[in-house]
This record gives sequence, structure tokens and C-alpha cells, in this order.
Amino acid sequence: MWRPAVMTSWALDYRVSSSPHWFHAINVFWAALATALFTLLACELAGPTVGLITGLLFAVHPVHVEAVANVVGRAELMAAAAYAAALLCAIRAERRPVWLVGVALAAMFAMMSKEIAVTLPAAIVLVWVARRDDRRAVWRPVLAATVPIIAYFIAQGVVGIRTLYAGGLAVGLEHLGPLQRSWAMVALSLQWWRLLFFPTHLSADYSPGELTVSTGLTLAHVLGLAVLIALGALAWRTRRTIPGIAIGLAWVVITISPISNVLFPTEFLIAERTLYLVSFGAVFALASAAMTIRPSRLRYALVAVAVAAGAVRTIAHIPTWHDDEVHYQALRRDAPRSYRTLWLEGKDEFVAGRPGSGERLLLQSIAFAPNLTGPRVELGRFYLQARLWQPAIAQFRTAIALDSTLAPAREGLRQALMGAGESSGP
Repeated sequence: MWRPAVMTSWALDYRVSSSPHWFHAINVFWAALATALFTLLACELAGPTVGLITGLLFAVHPVHVEAVANVVGRAELMAAAAYAAALLCAIRAERRPVWLVGVALAAMFAMMSKEIAVTLPAAIVLVWVARRDDRRAVWRPVLAATVPIIAYFIAQGVVGIRTLYAGGLAVGLEHLGPLQRSWAMVALSLQWWRLLFFPTHLSADYSPGELTVSTGLTLAHVLGLAVLIALGALAWRTRRTIPGIAIGLAWVVITISPISNVLFPTEFLIAERTLYLVSFGAVFALASAAMTIRPSRLRYALVAVAVAAGAVRTIAHIPTWHDDEVHYQALRRDAPRSYRTLWLEGKDEFVAGRPGSGERLLLQSIAFAPNLTGPRVELGRFYLQARLWQPAIAQFRTAIALDSTLAPAREGLRQALMGAGESSGP
């Protein structure tokens, strides 16, 4: 990934201190800044009360934990903060065009943090419509945001890095075309809505085994379509009476598009940290809906309960990202059937001298992720150690068929063929 703003931030952190506590403190700073900016944005869109409720709900949303507690999540935080800053500048640019400079600078910083900022021009149009500003002038901030975005993609093309899926395709979506990916994600979209509006259950991993990728017609597809249609109908019916609901849901659709695996493939099926920017739309819609609750005492009591529940769930989820061992235990607890969990457990079983259960777990991992080379190479290596040449050859050959440039698989196959030749000699 070519994300110079984030990489520069980490480099500066390291110059100050190599302590992980310092890196985490800077993550908290960026999260606080993003929360403040989104609170100001909500105030601009719907007034101070909705803005305050939005800010409180955003601050304690449990889905943010991975982005804040895991240092790699800083890309989400920096991009989101710059995204909000660009929108605030765009609002002010209607009266003072000099703020267009702020739009361009914030857009560039957001793109240099993470490519999710590609949706910023669409978000500017949404904010313009929400505020009922002069739509004839919206082209100015849209252009101010679009130019640096295009410049960024030109620059990364020169660098030669694929920015949107440099880490590989999401396991389970390999070899699927755009229509098949889109249909598969309809079923998985139920997880998005659950995490955004009812984040009671959080997980350290959302991968095949725990999630099912299907291009057929399943109950999950039917429910996913029903939810999408229902939310679309809700947005349409409330667009005049409670416009904040429609604005919030439109925000979700706009900002989730880069990480949805619909427009283009990404590295993950679902990851909590990628919903950081998206979640502003969800909490803005909830805050707008809360304003319809009467009497006001009941409204604020329910908001207080929601904020307290979010804070409790957030605090409980933070240890998941403390270190590798704690994360591994969280994987076993939250996602026991994930191919990733089975892969790690299988390796542990072999190391502990229990090859039978180790083989079984790695084979289960391979069954859930048949196009992934990692578990196959691991199993092939353990077969080598046990001098099981033919099973090792089968795993290494399959791994090479999946990735012909995979050096560990080629070396393992060479050793297995040599071992098989020696064992069959006179």
C-alpha cells in the first residue's frame, strides 16, 4: 500500500519513541480529532442537539475499537479526520471561496492516508443537498476535492502499487466477477447493518468458516435484499419529515462502496476497522431519529443508555487487540470456525506433538479457504517432517498451481520429491 501520510506519521512516532504506548496514544489523538470534527459536521447538518448526540454515539461506537486499538487502524482515523475536515471546509467555501484551498488540502491528506477518501466528492454533494445550499455552486468544492484525488491516483500509478487490493483478494471471492461478488455481498451485508446498528457481538475475524460466501439463492440473500429495500423505503419516506435518517443512510451507501467488494475487490470480506468512516452515517441517522422521541426526558434517557452500553461494549473489546497471544485467544473465542483460527490451531497442535488433530484442523482450514496457499504449505511442511512424501507432494503441487511464484512451495516440493525418490530406491 502507498499511504505516505500514514507511513510518515509512523516514522515520526518512531523518532519520538519506539514504545507501543506512544503509538497507541497517537491513535487515540486521531480518534479524538475525528470525533470532534464529525460532531461539528453533524451540528452543521442538523443543529447542536443532533450534533452532540451524534458525537457521543460516534465516540463510543464499539466497531471503532479495532481502528483505534490496533496501530494499523491509524489509516482509517487519519483518512476520516481529513474527510470530515474537507466537508467542513466545503460548507464554509460557499460564502468564502478561500476555503476551497482547505477542501483540496484535506482531500489530498485523506487520500494519502487511505483510498476510502475517493468518495469525498459524492459526500460533498450529499452535504450540499442536506443543507439546501445553492446547488449551482456545488461544483466548486467537488472540483477542489476531485483534482487531488485524481492526482493521487496518477502518482500511485507512477509508484506502481495497486492501492485498492494490494494485500490480495478477500478469501472466498477469488475468481468471482463483479456481478457474482455483488450478489455474494448482498448476503454478507447483514453483517454490516448488525455491526453499525446493533454491535453487541464483535469478532476478531470475519472470514470463511464463520461467514459463508455464496453466489446461489439463500435465506441470507433474501434477508439481505429485504433489509436493503426496507432501509431504502425508510429513507424515502422520511426524506422530508426526518431528513437526517435519509442523509445518514445515504452516507452509509456512499462511504461503504470502496470497501464493499462490489465496485472492486478488496482484501477482506468484512473488517470492523473499515466501518469507521461509514459509522458516522449510522449514528447520525440514529441521532436524528432520537429527536422524534417524546417526551424529551425519555429521549435523553434512551440516549444515555445507548452511550453507556456502547462505552461498556467498547471497553470490553479493547483487550482483543492487546498483543498476538490475546488476539489468538480472541480468535478462538469469537471465530472458532474461521479458516484463520483453524490454521493457527492446527499449527499449534503439530508443535504440541498432536499430529492427528493438527492435520484435521489444517484440512478443515483448507476446506474453507481452498484457494489460499498458506495452510497448504504449512500442512506440506508437517508432512515432510513426518516423511509422508506423497501427501506433502500433493499439497505443494496444489499450492504451486495456485501461485506459481511461491518459493516455499517449490522448495518443499523439491524436498518431498527427493524424499520420495530415496524411499523408493533399492
